Amino acid sequence: MQKNNNIDFNSNGVVASGVILGTIGVLSFIVQPGLVQGFVTEIGLSEADANALAFDEMLGVAIATFVTSFVKTRFSWRHILVVALSFAMIGNLFSAFAIKSPEFLSSARFLAGLGEGSIISLSFTIVGLTKRVERNLAAYLTLLLTYGALGLWLMPKAFDVLGIQGIFLVWALLTAFSFYLVKFIPSASDHVDHSESESLDMPVSIRFLALLGVLLFNLAIGVAWANLFLIGMEIEPNEQAIANALLISQFVAILGALIPVFMERRLGLFKPIALTLFASSIFIALLLDNPSLTIFVIAVSGFNFMWNFGLPFVLSGVGNLDKKGHMISLAIALQMTGLGFGPFFAAIILGNDGSFYDVEIFVITLYLLSAIPLLFALKAHKNKLSTQL
Repeated sequence: MQKNNNIDFNSNGVVASGVILGTIGVLSFIVQPGLVQGFVTEIGLSEADANALAFDEMLGVAIATFVTSFVKTRFSWRHILVVALSFAMIGNLFSAFAIKSPEFLSSARFLAGLGEGSIISLSFTIVGLTKRVERNLAAYLTLLLTYGALGLWLMPKAFDVLGIQGIFLVWALLTAFSFYLVKFIPSASDHVDHSESESLDMPVSIRFLALLGVLLFNLAIGVAWANLFLIGMEIEPNEQAIANALLISQFVAILGALIPVFMERRLGLFKPIALTLFASSIFIALLLDNPSLTIFVIAVSGFNFMWNFGLPFVLSGVGNLDKKGHMISLAIALQMTGLGFGPFFAAIILGNDGSFYDVEIFVITLYLLSAIPLLFALKAHKNKLSTQL
């Protein structure tokens, strides 16, 4: 155990394993717009029911991230990962054979979500405990966005060639291969070096405000992300055209994720986060007035760019509010809760005779509300830090 505890969190092997496992944890979420569209076209679900099925998986993700944030201090991270990878693999396998049984499919996606949530929680924690958090998170986002870009672009063709069953089987296989990476993961976080960080132990009230901001921010993203394909289909009822639009948005998002890799020390935290929240609201607002396909491409590209540009700064800023790494774990749990409950709230809106216009207004409201507690907490941290320099 002592040997495991002395593993350097900043070594290339640990960072690379955390990044790859994190991508395995979001195999379905990062292509969720295409998957939700597949629930509608391949299985025959309504738009509300498709969102509800996506929520089943994300509910498992949210529960697992919270549970993992507490049990990871008591159990070996490697043991947790073995269990989590097993859940995700089995959940995807069961999903492949449950297409004709909505109840069974719902349970299978929930099981997969439980595994994915723990994988995501630990991988984000590993990357979040490194010295250059923004840079390493940006590298993580770049990898998963590259997968997401290709996945969304190929999704319509994959439905034709493999069917939705085949997609679940591919995810199960990729998850199985990931067991190899477990041996590179530290067993605990006992020897994390915070000597060069800006972490301070902030008051509980400030931490609460920051976490509330994280929840609202990610809930806005979750509502929007799950429905982008469906929104696009209302504008241009051509699956491949919308897949192409989302492909473009994913490559634009990669550019957003790369900025913190090279400029995280110049930009600070407050300004990038404020820009992310307000610019994201503007890009979603472009979808309100019967946009053309061109405007849709601009809106989803801007939304995706700002999300992936801002996320490393948000998690880094919140992670600075304590010295023991608890805040980054809670922030990740609330991040996945927000993303997970996005389809749930979208299903409620759409199921009560709401429209995608109502969904978009809800997203904009959440973005603006998240700015208040999140920016206040980061300002308080900045002020306290300046008094100690």
